[in-house]
Amino acid sequence: MGEILYLENYKTETHVAVNATTKKMPQTERQRVEAIRDNIEELLNMVAGLRRDPESVALAASRFGIMRMFQMHGRAHTMAFVDRCIETAEIAEDILGT
Repeated sequence: MGEILYLENYKTETHVAVNATTKKMPQTERQRVEAIRDNIEELLNMVAGLRRDPESVALAASRFGIMRMFQMHGRAHTMAFVDRCIETAEIAEDILGT
């Protein structure tokens, strides 16, 4: 599920300089963020398997992430991010035929 990561609106007040023209972060930073994303997804999948309750793990992880994003970026940015995540999941389902 972790092939697409939208970072075009990565905020400039973070510790990484974003290219003012392209609004993109450097490749090394993108790789770092993608590695964090992939590692967290692996950990969540492991906990979901150990607990045998993937729904509760998903709800807890979602709640944490959405609330933290809202605190850092506000409602509009958070809602747009969640919408893109759902769109990505729908695209993946269409491609995989599930």
